Amino acid sequence: MKNYISDSVSRGSITYFLIRSSSDGKIVDLPTKYLKHKYHMHQSRKTIKKAALVLSWYLNYMDEQGLTFEKVFALSYSTQQEHFVGFLHWIKAGRHAEGHTSTDNNTANSYLRAIFGFYEFLIVEYENFPDLKVLDDATVGYTTTAGIRFKKNVKSFKGYLPKKTTKASSISEDDIKTLIATCTSKRNKLMLLLLMETGLRIGELLGVKYTSDIDYENQKIFVRYRSNNENGALAKYAEERGMLVSPSTFALLQLYLAENADLLKDTEYLFISESGVTRGKPLTESAVYSVLEGLAKKTSLRTHPHALRHYFANERRKAGWDIAMISRSLGHKNIATTESYMNVEENEITLATEDYYKQTTALIDIDDFI
Repeated sequence: MKNYISDSVSRGSITYFLIRSSSDGKIVDLPTKYLKHKYHMHQSRKTIKKAALVLSWYLNYMDEQGLTFEKVFALSYSTQQEHFVGFLHWIKAGRHAEGHTSTDNNTANSYLRAIFGFYEFLIVEYENFPDLKVLDDATVGYTTTAGIRFKKNVKSFKGYLPKKTTKASSISEDDIKTLIATCTSKRNKLMLLLLMETGLRIGELLGVKYTSDIDYENQKIFVRYRSNNENGALAKYAEERGMLVSPSTFALLQLYLAENADLLKDTEYLFISESGVTRGKPLTESAVYSVLEGLAKKTSLRTHPHALRHYFANERRKAGWDIAMISRSLGHKNIATTESYMNVEENEITLATEDYYKQTTALIDIDDFI
């Protein structure tokens, strides 16, 4: 039996995540305070929920070892290293999950990075906590494909599991066309079109209010951070950006608004539920996934909102956009994240090489060898 669980409580439209003891239901103070801190840092609900889960797993791992946070700080370098590497293998073996499902290396590493984020919070928040011995200070130099040079200070850990290179998840234009053609409602067609044209996160799109976040004259949609959206939608970062929409998609948006005027009059949100007990209420993320699941049954094309975001990034790359511009459009804090979205296909490399050979002079004259 797991001794610690993640939980949440709602206060109106705000959801707070916390860690409880499963035996007596008491809140575990330090990790819960960290989760509250992440909320006040305007991190998304999904990000905080994941952190709560990972923290509950780590607490159970520590419990098996008879450790507390204070005791982990006091461990020797080698024992501390063994502790965190052990957590990686504990996760990889699936011991955090009920069914003991194995976890891949990249995911296990991401969970440990989340735990290190919590320890960094403790170090900054409380003077009595020292630095972790296993984290080294390092200055990393980074040059983007746009030629921009960055330097930043990071904490490095030498015990991560070998990283597996994975191809960024995307979707083809033909598959998007098929999904849109299969949609029976203008709302769903509009939703897919806006995701592929703007690169917005699904939480950002569901938080759009047609009353205040759309520039109808210039055909732009704005992302604005709010922590109290009725449907729980949340922009990842507290910064505003605007995305231009194509004339045809904006015309569909206006048609959608006109045809659903009666349903929309009691809400400010652009996307609403069209049927059932939630009819007229702001659309939720789970409802979007239900829509995509329904389309998958009809077309055998399985996708998710983030794949359309990757499509946006790759299409802009092919169109010659600077990566810094793509990164800004996606609302990324780090250009390295944007680069991970890129899928450079083999045929692109072949075509680019052919063009290069056509535009350059050969180093040898084959006639000299005949």
